[in-house]
Amino acid sequence: MKFVLLLLLAVSTAVAADHFISASDPSVWSVGRTRQNSDGSLSFDWESTQFYINVQGATYVNAHIKANGKIVGRFIVQVNGWEQTSFWVGGANPGVTEFLAAGDLSGVSQIRIISVLEPSFEHANPTSFFTFVGFSTDGKELPANRTRTRKIELVGDSISAGYGSRGTVATHGCPVTGITSGNTYTYNWFLGEYFEADLVPIAWSGKGMYQNCCDNGETMPSYYLQTLGGESYSKDWDFTRFVPDILIINLGTNDFVHDGGPEWEAQFVATYVEFVANATLRYNNPKMPIFVAQGPMNCKDALRNSLEVVIAQVNSKGGNAHFLDVCGPPTDGCGDHPGVEGHRQMFEKAKPQIAAVTGWN
Repeated sequence: MKFVLLLLLAVSTAVAADHFISASDPSVWSVGRTRQNSDGSLSFDWESTQFYINVQGATYVNAHIKANGKIVGRFIVQVNGWEQTSFWVGGANPGVTEFLAAGDLSGVSQIRIISVLEPSFEHANPTSFFTFVGFSTDGKELPANRTRTRKIELVGDSISAGYGSRGTVATHGCPVTGITSGNTYTYNWFLGEYFEADLVPIAWSGKGMYQNCCDNGETMPSYYLQTLGGESYSKDWDFTRFVPDILIINLGTNDFVHDGGPEWEAQFVATYVEFVANATLRYNNPKMPIFVAQGPMNCKDALRNSLEVVIAQVNSKGGNAHFLDVCGPPTDGCGDHPGVEGHRQMFEKAKPQIAAVTGWN
């Protein structure tokens, strides 16, 4: 187990005694799937897991995170909504490390720490995961103010996870790494920020709804049941802890690598319809808007036709499914995936479609 002390340092005029604020303190809140431990700490490994605190009169805020096992991940720090820095936890960074975040923390400051990478990039497994312990500061912690009332859940593959998402046309052919990838550069992250919604993405590269592109392991319906992505087939997530207003599903690209014709497509449809039915049942909301997305890496008719059958079957049973067209944007990123421009265009295409159904602005 490795312990990392992440130091966010800025200038302020008011200095109070240093004190520790545990992850379970009412002033701290999180977004994303976490395992609640007996000591109040929170373990996690999914992309875009977030931890917040508001402070007043601080000269610094420390975030205490443990890297268990061989996990390694990249984190972004925002202060009052502005990205200050990013840093690595775990791997070659085993000791107590201080990370400097530029910015003035005088007055009231909101600190937001975001895990960037999907579990497969972090080498997550049953013994390798992060644990958020809490914050420490010389300022005064303020009551939590969850200003975001909207909630989006997303289930996807490499496109939604952010595989190669920082690439551009100018860097085409760039390697796919933890530096060139990340969920915070994706269309779904942009949607969450634009609609001022808490976003919880469950996305894993190479995975499918019915069949993965490149392995015979877990598919996304199994991962969907897990608190930690690295704990295979654990089925331990408590669905009452995050109840979304909408569910976006962008799967099928990897499945259709194996398209074997009508019988295979019928199995894909049946698995998809069952997944939607189970999701709405868990949330006790049969009319929850379900956005069935396609694009931009497979925009062929075979997948489109199957998704339209999914939508028709869901709605015939009283559901509320809608096609979400994100076809057309370029795969300008690393690894022939959507990059900076691709994800921007996907966001721009998805935004009005979601707004038309939800009434969000």
